[in-house]
Amino acid sequence: MWTKSRSLTLSRIMTLLFMLLLAVGVVALPAILRWYIAYTGKSAAIYARLLYTLWVCAAPAFAALFCLGRLLRNIDGGQVFVEQNVSLLRLISWCCLAVAGVFLVAAFYYVISLLLGILAAFMGLILRVVKNVIARAVELQRENDLTV
Repeated sequence: MWTKSRSLTLSRIMTLLFMLLLAVGVVALPAILRWYIAYTGKSAAIYARLLYTLWVCAAPAFAALFCLGRLLRNIDGGQVFVEQNVSLLRLISWCCLAVAGVFLVAAFYYVISLLLGILAAFMGLILRVVKNVIARAVELQRENDLTV
């Protein structure tokens, strides 16, 4: 049977798995890009640009995954509607928007980056809305605590 506890555990495991995959990906990125360029027949001149673009995107990705882990830890501890979660969601959304900005700039030399930038911006927008909902819930809870 699927429970809240199992769902949180799965989310935490997936977050750690993505952190590990991101770390391995950052280290293996030069080899992966060399294989990709050889496989697709792209110009070798794009190698450095793609490498630096993806390395720049790794920093906000690590930050977002770290914040996601802290958010899940808070939820597991019963702290759902707290100001720290609002801050964590805000930071994750800014990480998504930073990646979107990098990919939108990269679209000038690699067109598929435009799609990735739009997707990252959309994810950042969704997180901003969720952050606003949680912030409002924190406000309502605070008001509710004062009236009791």
